[in-house]
Amino acid sequence: MKKTLAISKLLILEIFRKKDFYVAFVLTGFILFYAARLHFYNASNAYRYLLDMGLFLSVFFASFLTVSLAARQFPSETQAKTCHVLLSKPVSRNQFVLGKFLGSFSAGLTVLFLFFAVLMGAAVSKATDFSWVLSLQTFYLFGLSLMILTAMTIFFSFFMTTTSNISISLALFLVIHLYGARLRHSAEAIQEPLRQVILGVNQAIPHFGFFDMRQRFIHGWEPISFRLILFLTAYAFCYSAFFLFAGCAIFQKKNIP
Repeated sequence: MKKTLAISKLLILEIFRKKDFYVAFVLTGFILFYAARLHFYNASNAYRYLLDMGLFLSVFFASFLTVSLAARQFPSETQAKTCHVLLSKPVSRNQFVLGKFLGSFSAGLTVLFLFFAVLMGAAVSKATDFSWVLSLQTFYLFGLSLMILTAMTIFFSFFMTTTSNISISLALFLVIHLYGARLRHSAEAIQEPLRQVILGVNQAIPHFGFFDMRQRFIHGWEPISFRLILFLTAYAFCYSAFFLFAGCAIFQKKNIP
């Protein structure tokens, strides 16, 4: 376990060495500062506008930075020949995969927390009835979706180039998030056997939209139940475990040049 944690610590430091993080952080802070100063005829509309924009920027930049970090781990280690050094420590291939996942996810979660903290600071200054429970639930659920996205990107990295992995992972995350819930309804209007194929895809894909609490958070609705939180946690862990086990299986059989 110490070897796995040692690998993951390097990735947490790596994301803060990149200029991408600081550019995104400053840009988000500037946009939220500007949005917080806007005045509308209805004060609640200004507050909701601020939350909506802030959540979008936080999730977008955290997802992009995490995918960019996770996607280049195995290809860069292979090209630099450092993969052989790590595996001769000795570090097992499973520890390598788990360390890369934990490091990428921890780095992404830290980035998400920092962006979210900026948003909370701007939101508290505008709100009169701010809900910390909804805030924590929103952050936690977005963190779970980030965990699945990280595991999926690590899995793709064993048979895709870095550029392709980043593009496909982000595209899948966006498309499933926006249209995943409509697949089942779309299948009703399609004839067999294509209908069963679409229903099968609907069952197989990780529905990132399950973790989206933006509307509930923006409009100040009631927090979700603890039972639902537990279900979504188990859901995220199952999909993450599946991608990691599949990645380990591929890596075990892969010849490293």
